[in-house]
Amino acid sequence: MDSFSHAFIIAIPLLLAGNAVLVPFAVIGAVIPDIDGVFFLFPDDEPSRYIFTHGGITHSIAGASLLSLVAFIGLYLLSGISWFSRFFPEGVTMMAGLAILAGAMLHILIDYLAYPGIPLFWPFSTEKFTLGIFPGPSLMILILSLGLLTLILTGRAGVRHYKTYLILCLVIFFIYAGIALYANTETEGRAIPTMDPTRWITIVETDECFVVRPYDILYGRGEEISYRKYTNITPDELAGIARLPQVQRLCYHSYIVTAERRGDTVILRDPLREEKVFRYPLDHSSLVIPLQETRSGPLPKNTDRP
Repeated sequence: MDSFSHAFIIAIPLLLAGNAVLVPFAVIGAVIPDIDGVFFLFPDDEPSRYIFTHGGITHSIAGASLLSLVAFIGLYLLSGISWFSRFFPEGVTMMAGLAILAGAMLHILIDYLAYPGIPLFWPFSTEKFTLGIFPGPSLMILILSLGLLTLILTGRAGVRHYKTYLILCLVIFFIYAGIALYANTETEGRAIPTMDPTRWITIVETDECFVVRPYDILYGRGEEISYRKYTNITPDELAGIARLPQVQRLCYHSYIVTAERRGDTVILRDPLREEKVFRYPLDHSSLVIPLQETRSGPLPKNTDRP
């Protein structure tokens, strides 16, 4: 979800409830998880830092809580400076801290609704979780948020507009949830949404392969494509490369992972991203591993599965 929508979805209920003094703090909490948007400025040549990406560490419960605490302490200290304190005439109180935390947790909850998922339980696990309702950001909610922002900036926004915004957001949530429930009921395996809410991609996993098939709510199932999990290699032979950070990074970003041995190398790839079935994440969709780099441990499962 975009940052404008995160901010409005926490700010408007507070405004309507008469808690306007808490709105700035709640908005800060609602947008700070997206601070990971600046991670792209840093080189990603170190595979072990794969969790430091958009939708990564700051989108976990622990990460968002830590950010909230840092933001609260920072604002509390700054409030002792006279020129800064005028921005918070009521002071930076414990309620302000709770508002920051509430905004951050609501951000995590909303992003939990979308693919490719978020690592909710980091640092205990980097497995991604999602309800799979939205295909990442919602274009409809973004349009609503930009419309409301325009009204606010031009001084025309009022209570009626705020209530209408919330109602329409809830309607969109329920519509997408209903579509997701129907798609998952009518298909096997995982049903992954696309930007077109009537079109989905389904993935069925067997011991030997991944079966991928488009599904259209209006026209039914499309032609399936099968991807072999293992070519010229066995799962036992793959056991040695599981803990390599570059392998963990590939699995973290991938929808499916296939393995093929060619000579003294193993090629791991996510064919769905390579073939642009899914365009996000863009990077690290394949990997070539020399067999001499193997270490002990089983090949990790696809970690973005909900």
